[in-house]
Amino acid sequence: MNKPMNQFYKKSVEERKNALKSINLYDQSLDIKADESVFNNLIENYITTYEVPLGVAPDFLIDGKIYHIPMATEEPSVIAGASHAAKIIMRNGGFKIESLERLMIGQIIFKHVENQNALKNYLEENKQTLFEVANKAHPSIYELGGGLKDFTVVIKPHGFVTLYATINCLDAMGANTINTILEALASYITSDFKSEVLMSILSNLATESLVTASVRIHPNTLNHSETIADDIANASLYASIDPFRGATHNKGVMNGITALMLATGNDTRAIEASAHAYASITGNYLPLTTWTKMDGYLVGKITIPLPLGIIGGSMGILPKVKLSKKILNIQSAKELMMVAACLGLAQNFAALYALTTDGINKGHMRLHARNVAIQAGALPDEVTSVVNHMLKEKRITVEEAKAFLSNR
Repeated sequence: MNKPMNQFYKKSVEERKNALKSINLYDQSLDIKADESVFNNLIENYITTYEVPLGVAPDFLIDGKIYHIPMATEEPSVIAGASHAAKIIMRNGGFKIESLERLMIGQIIFKHVENQNALKNYLEENKQTLFEVANKAHPSIYELGGGLKDFTVVIKPHGFVTLYATINCLDAMGANTINTILEALASYITSDFKSEVLMSILSNLATESLVTASVRIHPNTLNHSETIADDIANASLYASIDPFRGATHNKGVMNGITALMLATGNDTRAIEASAHAYASITGNYLPLTTWTKMDGYLVGKITIPLPLGIIGGSMGILPKVKLSKKILNIQSAKELMMVAACLGLAQNFAALYALTTDGINKGHMRLHARNVAIQAGALPDEVTSVVNHMLKEKRITVEEAKAFLSNR
């Protein structure tokens, strides 16, 4: 069982590693760069690697279990915000998972269909046969309980007919699994019914892979307790009526989720696409989280599609992806969905809390000032004094940092 991390942010890098190692969540042998041959086979035209800091947001209490979450991000204050939110939410009983479902969607799109109803009827009447084709296309996943679970057929304008397949990919993100099954189905259908297929492809709008998480926070555990619940609830409400604010609201949610997806080797573009498409599925762009006042508490909730995985692709190849999985101490894709949703909710809370109290720049600018100090040539033991000087003078520039260093 994971235990809470005491003042993790105050520890040195080595002390943080040792703290994780003490509870068997860190492995030095995985904290390495993969060989160039691995990267050269992973992508085309490889020349080098691009580094992004990997940190940990500790103490996420989710359904009674503590998680320490690895996050790969270059943006200052993201991990600090998530960690602060997790600490507050732990004091309030932690995160609760309300619902979770995990099926992926694939599409076979038929074009130039002269008799759309005939094709629709054919597909529906031959459902059992099509299931047999799908199971034979990927027998290993079928034997493990996955594979095709259902499909629907929809007549579309302009002579299109679309078969929507729901597929259980188990613990994989499942792109290859889905596409293998779809292509086998498409091949059988076109030969038997003489239809013409435009494409067979997964959909990144994962409406059958949703997780809902919630928190209840007593205002007395927050600064400005007399007004903070109202302000955060109003900020949430406003995000639902103004897409310009809604986009930034959801970007804050994804700050955390995308950092976790990158750390765990998941397809960050697929996760982002799914989230923003889901936010607009009603025809209006809406926030992925809501915050309301209820019975004296501030209640936060997130519902988000998360088409992720814990096996396949780079996940079994890159050492630091394996290290992230070890730090997380998760056993399934569903568990990762739970953690990711709670991280998104915490990240959103941290942003709204900052915006409605001290402003977003207070913490962000101190971290930004550290980057400026380093850029100006400050040595490790000089960074803090340079940062304090720039913040006091309210001039966070390389020139100001260099001037301070030259006058010491």
